[in-house]
Amino acid sequence: MKLFIVLLMSAVGIQGMAAESAAGTAFRVAYVDLQKALQTVEAGRNAKSSLEKEVQSKKAEIEKAQAALQKEAEEFEKKVAILNDSAKAAKQAELQKKFVDLQKNAAESQMNLQGKERELTKPIIDALRSVIEALGKERNYQLVLERNEGAVLFAQGGEDVTDTVIERFNSQYKGKVPSKKK
Repeated sequence: MKLFIVLLMSAVGIQGMAAESAAGTAFRVAYVDLQKALQTVEAGRNAKSSLEKEVQSKKAEIEKAQAALQKEAEEFEKKVAILNDSAKAAKQAELQKKFVDLQKNAAESQMNLQGKERELTKPIIDALRSVIEALGKERNYQLVLERNEGAVLFAQGGEDVTDTVIERFNSQYKGKVPSKKK
């Protein structure tokens, strides 16, 4: 179904290009590498840096807890021969619970970091889209495509305006994260 829609849109686009050419105006297409823009604009680099600090902090915290648990397990192994069966079972259950808690904490941290990444990048992406829309109108593009999406089967030419989007975003927002529009 998705392929049919893409083919239909391509056919309509080709007909539109033919109509535009017949009318004497060119069908203008440009593309933007949105990920490159996000990683290159100053606000995006700042967001990435902030997120990397949090990732390193969480990673260190989890590694410390892992090392402590590993040490505790090694101590248990040294004493296992002198413990009675109930003490062994209790300590094994305790170690197992700590291991499960550690895994749960790591998974929660990963989810929290992904949410933080979305929270940091969404306003930047929204502002980039506004810059792209304004640039498209200014330069009379009929279509501006995201470079890395695989939906376009054929596109002849097109101008890469990623660097212009990056420059304009940086000059407009000066390294700040754009505030949400209400």
